[in-house]
Amino acid sequence: MRYILQLSTGSFGHSELNAEEAVKTLEYCMKVLDVEKVIFGWASNIPLNQEISRMLDEHPVEKYLWLPVFAEIQDRADVRQNVRLTEKEKQEMNTCDGDAFDFACQSSRENMKYALEVFERLTEGCRMDGVFLDRIRYASAAGSVSALYGCWCPHCRDIYEKNGVDTERIRNMAASEQIAPFMPAALEQSIYRYEDRDIDRLMAAKRRIITSQVGALSELFHERGLKVGADTFAPSIADFVGQDLDALAGKVDFIKPMVYIRTDAPAGIPFEMRSLGGGIKKRIDRLWGGDTGSMEESIRQMQKLKDKGCNVAPGIDANRIEGICGADTGYVKEFLQKLAAAGIDRAVLSWDIMRISRETIDAAADVMSVSQRDGMAV
Repeated sequence: MRYILQLSTGSFGHSELNAEEAVKTLEYCMKVLDVEKVIFGWASNIPLNQEISRMLDEHPVEKYLWLPVFAEIQDRADVRQNVRLTEKEKQEMNTCDGDAFDFACQSSRENMKYALEVFERLTEGCRMDGVFLDRIRYASAAGSVSALYGCWCPHCRDIYEKNGVDTERIRNMAASEQIAPFMPAALEQSIYRYEDRDIDRLMAAKRRIITSQVGALSELFHERGLKVGADTFAPSIADFVGQDLDALAGKVDFIKPMVYIRTDAPAGIPFEMRSLGGGIKKRIDRLWGGDTGSMEESIRQMQKLKDKGCNVAPGIDANRIEGICGADTGYVKEFLQKLAAAGIDRAVLSWDIMRISRETIDAAADVMSVSQRDGMAV
């Protein structure tokens, strides 16, 4: 099994990560694991980035800056903000220190240009191979049901209307704060068709916005000779935040679906499913043909993406964080072994290598893909 490592250097405005400890952890991982890429970020600590970059230059791995696009970095006064359809207060969410999920307008090209500026600033003096795009989505229902309606700034509203959405009807619908209008009726590839005609058109418009923006940003990075990876929700919940995984996979060099089944926080499958409610979860399970909160179904979804030609590297929630992620060594090793047996030969140890125990790292080192076992047999 080949691995992609994620190293959190802190939030955009604050970092307490010690460069020496980061280098020490990375050196250990390089020693025991077959590492192909390291993703690090997104603290505004340029000397730290340079130290990590210099260390990685000594190893045959690719370096990616971890870059949140529609959140975290978009805190300037001139950023086009995301306008909520209702003013109901958001629900409390389990998050790690420094995490923020206040999104800027997803259709703004100015916001995209600023993301590129942030990349260039944070990688000053570093030789980079690529960029890993995070927060390329809308807010989920975990914050509030109203988040599912997307951004309602004048520009976004105009897009919805051009896509046939009855915006006045949607406004009236949103006032009730009911999840029922978002009941999916059918599954097509990795997207849903919704029972309500205006919700179906709204969700189609939202996913087209995300796909278009990711495509435009990827093109800018590709023109600079950089590779592009993308963080996505798991297939069963991605469409609810505007992510068409098949379309996104065609815009970037690889996607990392977060198949986090032990995470009780944003992007965690049980966490996000709970916010959608039991009725929608039951319908989703029926459409996919299995329990979408299970390890077995998560692996089957990864196989489907791979079989369709998507360059997929599933993200496994391997770090144990009290109150956030209940991963342990046995869970991580079982997940990786089952992925390997299913023909998935690469995975991302998510989402912070600094919080993954040495025991778990050593267990991951023992997992071999089918191709590795075949090679040993020869």
